[in-house]
Amino acid sequence: MEIFDSHGRACDPGAPLTARAASMSKSSIPVVDIFAGAGGLGEGFEALGGGNRFHVALSAEMDRHAVQTLRTRAFFRSFPNGEAPRSYYQYLRGERSAPWTDDTRKMWDAAAHRACQLELGRIDHDRYLDERIAAIAEDAKRRQRPWVLVGGPPCQAFSLVGRARNRGIADYVPENDGRHFLYQHYLHILARHKPAAFVLENVKGMLSSQVGGAHIFKAIFDQLHLPGGANGPRYRIEPLVKPTGSGWQPKDFIVRGERLGLPQTRHRVILIGVRSDVPSITPLADDHEPVHLSQMLRGVPELRSSSTTEKIDSWPRFAARCLAQCSDYAKDVDTATAKHLKSLVPQVRDGLDLGTGGRWMEWFEAPRYPKHLHALMRDPKVDGMVQHETRPHMTRDLLRYAYAAAFAQVHDRSPRGAQEFPADLHPKHRSWASAKAFVDRFKVQRSEAPSSTITSHLAKDGHYFIHPDPTQMRSLTVREAGRLQTFPDNFLFEGPAGAQRRQVGNAVPPWLGHQVASVLSNVLS
Repeated sequence: MEIFDSHGRACDPGAPLTARAASMSKSSIPVVDIFAGAGGLGEGFEALGGGNRFHVALSAEMDRHAVQTLRTRAFFRSFPNGEAPRSYYQYLRGERSAPWTDDTRKMWDAAAHRACQLELGRIDHDRYLDERIAAIAEDAKRRQRPWVLVGGPPCQAFSLVGRARNRGIADYVPENDGRHFLYQHYLHILARHKPAAFVLENVKGMLSSQVGGAHIFKAIFDQLHLPGGANGPRYRIEPLVKPTGSGWQPKDFIVRGERLGLPQTRHRVILIGVRSDVPSITPLADDHEPVHLSQMLRGVPELRSSSTTEKIDSWPRFAARCLAQCSDYAKDVDTATAKHLKSLVPQVRDGLDLGTGGRWMEWFEAPRYPKHLHALMRDPKVDGMVQHETRPHMTRDLLRYAYAAAFAQVHDRSPRGAQEFPADLHPKHRSWASAKAFVDRFKVQRSEAPSSTITSHLAKDGHYFIHPDPTQMRSLTVREAGRLQTFPDNFLFEGPAGAQRRQVGNAVPPWLGHQVASVLSNVLS
């Protein structure tokens, strides 16, 4: 079976690089990103030093929409020092059907070659990936440059939610779930091609996941040291963050994103492997001041949801009615929230007739990001917001969002379970009032705190990602979630809305990739 690039054309493992790509490989360190998703890890690497320190030579991903995103981003990154052509920004705004012109078509074709749709575990796909990596490794050796392998295998088999779901499957056997063993693709690549360093990212549940009564983390950790056995390369596995004690423990590999300046409470396992002939990295101190949601969403145009169950002719009238109704519902549960909801009614009744956004929205106020994120996220050529569009919800959910957001403004937390929700707003879920129900089924993202972890659940509904303003009655947009994930203003997620949300939720935040790149850059000289 042939392998296809993001254009749908058959790939040639030995296809020549463009002049720009060749010049990048002379002066920068190539990165191979497998299980790449939307490319958050690679984005962080390429952002270091304006793209002059690392470049992503190959991204491998099985989701076709994510591959389209990787292709578009590879094209943007093909130009030095952020000098992407005008056509790219026109494409960003929806003014063109493609980001390239006749003059940049070769750059576009080369970008497509660097983003391949591959499903690791399929023999033909594995063979093709092996050939591509062999060519990259050989080119790096010839130029006397190191190269780096990065990626995050799918986490459903390791995550706490995924494991709970698997336990509900009558004939589920962990030993037969291939997702537990996708890390073995790393072992093959490490053993055969011997990169100077590697990065493996996964969920915290990896530390406690068991297969056949044995902890999977220990097996992964031990095998990554000697991926090819006694005759293969040797790696030291080192933590990104300074350990708290004298000896390393599994918990020392947990990175708490909010302590590194990420605007969300994202806790992940990050394993950094350096080959035995490479110096040890200097771990980072995780003592950064928290970055709040309000700092990331400054100047964002206000939006409102549309309803799937009724037509909204006037948002001021509709919103005033909903808030008054919520206030009445709340009286028997929380009088303070009921009073707050009532006080908002005149504000929305006399306010703007908000829209639902779109592919491109001009802003009235340019974003002012925290200092450490400004260079990563801000592009002065971008004078608006791409993909800032709300998703529709049924009116009952809009009422729940309004109540939950108002409750959070009063109590500085989301309402927990059935006992803190008005009976009239209880969803018709059989598990809603049970002891096993999720107490945070409706979670508000608070303005003056980091967001909760952005996850792929974003693609299913907005219940975990409710906007903090009760007058907007909506969940976060793709662009807002992308900002909390630290994707730059000029980053475009390809595909339909659901695919965009899934990509944002599954991504490694570029800021975390940038942090990893910074410690590796110091030792890969």
